[in-house]
Amino acid sequence: MRFFLLSAFFVVSAGEGIPVTVKGFEKDDVLLPCDCPNRDLNKEFKWQVEEDEERGVKAKLIFSYNDRTLDFKVNLSHRYETFFHKDSSNCSVLLKNITSEDQGKYSCRFYSPPYRRFFVNLMLCGTNISQHKRTLPNGANRYQCVVKLDCYKEPNIQWTLNNETCLSNSTMTNISTTYSLDEETGLHYFHSRLETKEGFPSEPKCELSPLCKPEGVIESWFLPLDTKPNPYFRILCKGVSVMLVLGILLIWCRRGTSHNFPVREDV
Repeated sequence: MRFFLLSAFFVVSAGEGIPVTVKGFEKDDVLLPCDCPNRDLNKEFKWQVEEDEERGVKAKLIFSYNDRTLDFKVNLSHRYETFFHKDSSNCSVLLKNITSEDQGKYSCRFYSPPYRRFFVNLMLCGTNISQHKRTLPNGANRYQCVVKLDCYKEPNIQWTLNNETCLSNSTMTNISTTYSLDEETGLHYFHSRLETKEGFPSEPKCELSPLCKPEGVIESWFLPLDTKPNPYFRILCKGVSVMLVLGILLIWCRRGTSHNFPVREDV
């Protein structure tokens, strides 16, 4: 999976009890920050999910570290990356591949001294996509795709056809993209416009990061387009060809000399 560290939109707290807010998109990796200078290395350090009665979430210990033992209580160690082994004053954790279920309040707890708690609110950024069509007087079509995001992140907007072929600028299509920010609401808008000429085969669709084939690419049944033959295979082919030619020449020479025996005359 592609690694993306979202250092997005958090407000640094000056004291204990005031939560830091971190925002991220679904499937992103987000950093839950926690600075712990002068941490007592002989005391327990831990991260946990805080109780949220409105969402029906109970308090849950993520992991604890004590006496050089890291213990993940929720058996999700592959989703959390820690940094305090390399830097004892960095108690942050990287939460990978976030989902809607990861939203909520987290706490980082350690002895500095005294016992300290720092809170982090994790929120998911929303995405909304809409598509509109307008037919021009010359018979061409103009498609408008609007992607609305709660947080800034440049989306991979792609126009596709029904056969999952990605479209690009060509003699039949023209694609352009613009960006705008609504300062009142803080919403980010990405506009992608596609114009197709009259007679375009089918109606395109606007998607985010689709899995599709580039326009005009023809797959080979034998080798992928970006695959080159192994150099040892090429050497072997050349060697076989040379040996074959030498063998044919040898056979031809032997056949030629077999018919030229000297004639013995009887005296």
